[in-house]
Amino acid sequence: MTHQIGIYGGAGHTAKMVAAELRDRGFVPVLGGRNRAKLEAAAQGLNGVEVRTADIARSDELRAFLSGCSAVVNCAGPFQATAMPIASLAVEQGIHYFDFTTDASIVNALHLELGKAAAAKKLVIAPAIGFYGSLAELMVRASAPDLAAADDVLIAYSVMGWKPTIGSLKAMAELGGRRGVHTNGRFEIRTGDPRFSTFSFPAPVGEAPVLLDYPAPEVVTIPRYLTTSEIRVMMTVGTVKDLRAAPAPDSVSDEERAGTDYIIVTEVTAAGRVYRATLRGGDIYRITAPIIGECVERALTDRACIHGVVSAAEAFDAADMLQQVARHGLTVSFN
Repeated sequence: MTHQIGIYGGAGHTAKMVAAELRDRGFVPVLGGRNRAKLEAAAQGLNGVEVRTADIARSDELRAFLSGCSAVVNCAGPFQATAMPIASLAVEQGIHYFDFTTDASIVNALHLELGKAAAAKKLVIAPAIGFYGSLAELMVRASAPDLAAADDVLIAYSVMGWKPTIGSLKAMAELGGRRGVHTNGRFEIRTGDPRFSTFSFPAPVGEAPVLLDYPAPEVVTIPRYLTTSEIRVMMTVGTVKDLRAAPAPDSVSDEERAGTDYIIVTEVTAAGRVYRATLRGGDIYRITAPIIGECVERALTDRACIHGVVSAAEAFDAADMLQQVARHGLTVSFN
């Protein structure tokens, strides 16, 4: 059976890479969104895949867009406006749902609102499946697969040369200074002045100032399978400065946007032992496509070990999935 996969926001930068990835895996992408001209332009680069216009505010149009699909990938940020409407209809229609939001509050809201219904229908509803959200939590699970509890989890990001898309800038603006954190064993939202520290990355970054409480969805997803009182997420200050000085998105070519280098370090501390993983790669947007491709393929071949509103490391074999994704230009080490 050939599965149709709806891709909402199908004319976007990441969406086109997701569509190509799914097509290469034997699926049939269906591009959806409001602007038919942009969708048709995107479809031409994918050998003329089907286009269906649908407004996020019109549930009848969204239902028509999802008709015949086995899964939907929501690529239309800001996700505060699109995640719940599309995910709710996915559960109603009995199809799997994926997105790459970075907002922990959205992930939490989907879990509270749709988790039980999705689990009852044996669906995979997986928000935050992308560079932010999936890689670090896969590293955490793969580095300490047998742990059920930890004293502390640390995630440190260094992203060099990040030239954000319009969607990324909208997502950052949408957060409005809100930072989801997992502290004292629970999820909460923080505001106020940022906090800073330093962290020792591998070369060539080395000891670097970092912004603490960097907003990331892992603060919601990791505690579902690893009990811990604290999850600390940090980002190099240099990355934040580069973002503020980045050129306008429409002035950046795809080749320039792909010129990103990043290092992610995770540390899980439990019973006096530190489980550390380090990942290196490039192009934070491109790597999202195989992550989503792996999740879609595993969901549609019944390889999810749990259903409901889930994360990649919660639903699938983390070590195996990380190994498969790493084939797309990543290097991963554990110590």
